[in-house]
Formats: sequence, C-alpha cells, structure tokens
Amino acid sequence: MTLLNQAQVEQLKEITTQLRQVRQEKSIRIEEIASQTLIRAGVLQALEEERFEELPEPIFVQGFIRRYGDALGLDGNALSHTLMSNVVRQDSRNEHKNSDNKPNTYIPIVVTYIFLLVAASAGLLYILNPPQITSESLTPEVNSQQSIVSNQ
Repeated sequence: MTLLNQAQVEQLKEITTQLRQVRQEKSIRIEEIASQTLIRAGVLQALEEERFEELPEPIFVQGFIRRYGDALGLDGNALSHTLMSNVVRQDSRNEHKNSDNKPNTYIPIVVTYIFLLVAASAGLLYILNPPQITSESLTPEVNSQQSIVSNQ
C-alpha cells in the first residue's frame, strides 16, 4: 500500500479494531467473512493484524472495509468514507505541492486534433492530386542525354 501519514494509519487502525471486535462478538470466522465478501482471508487477516504494508492501494482498502462492514451489519459506506476522506485530503495536498515544482507543459487536446486534421488533409490532397509529370519536365534530361551520346 502507498505510504499513509500517521493520522491515516491511526484512522485505519481504529476501523480495523472495530471490525475485528464486532466479528468476534458475533463469533464469525474470517473464512466466513471472506466467502461472503469475496475478499481473500489473507487480506482480511492483514487488515485485522494491522499489517498494512501487505495491503493494496487505499482505494481497494476502502472497498474492503465497506464490504467487510456491510457483512457484519455495520454501515460499511460510513466506515470507508471516514478513511478515504483523510486519504483524499492528504493526497490532494501532496499533488498540489508536487504540481508547483513541475513546469507547466500542458498542450490542449484541441491543438493536437487540429494538427492531426491538417496533416491528414495534406496527405489526402497529395494522394488525390499527385504531382503531374509532363513531357516538358523530361525534355531537358532527354536533350542532355542525347547530347552526351552524340559527343561520344
């Protein structure tokens, strides 16, 4: 999983502790939750044992928490929303800081389309109207070749 700040890790610990407690109170095995939610048991165990480095990206963890909470009879959307509100806010701040350091090399897509349209039009015109080879354009070559032959 991508690195989370300390507040996000603490929030995830609280959520997973709550999920584990509810599951144990209801005497439900992890394997039962895994089959009901279609989340691998290893992922659920990593969540409960706070081995967050073994988990995928936060967006996937949000879905796992939502389905896990729903399977336990909790409001999974609310649980996942509390985690992701922290993650999204932190990520957007980081992206804003990183974007300040990068030079702005944005090219509007309209410019690309116009360039492609002009290039395609030029190619089509060339294909439909090939350059005409006339006998006048060949005449100097023929005359020069004839003069070379006659000089020999």
